[in-house]
Amino acid sequence: MKAVQIFNAVALALCATFAVTLGVVALIYAIYLDASPRMRAEWPTVAAVTAVFWVLSVFTGLAFLAQRRLWSFRWPAQAASVLALVVGALLLIDLLRS
Repeated sequence: MKAVQIFNAVALALCATFAVTLGVVALIYAIYLDASPRMRAEWPTVAAVTAVFWVLSVFTGLAFLAQRRLWSFRWPAQAASVLALVVGALLLIDLLRS
């Protein structure tokens, strides 16, 4: 059980860090959208990647809390977190390739 908690803590820390950092980048892009045509072209990708990391932060945070506090739905939350990480990774690969 300790390994699962460590995995959840690491996944939450990484996702939350990326979400906050990309949130700041998205805010800067939103402020300076008209400064360059390239910024306007990249805006949908930046917004989508930011949203993916925010959603992953929610799923990993829920799994972390559920395992930490031994809630009754901790294993479904863990499964949902792992599924969200896999789907999120595939989504990010698809977004960043295009």
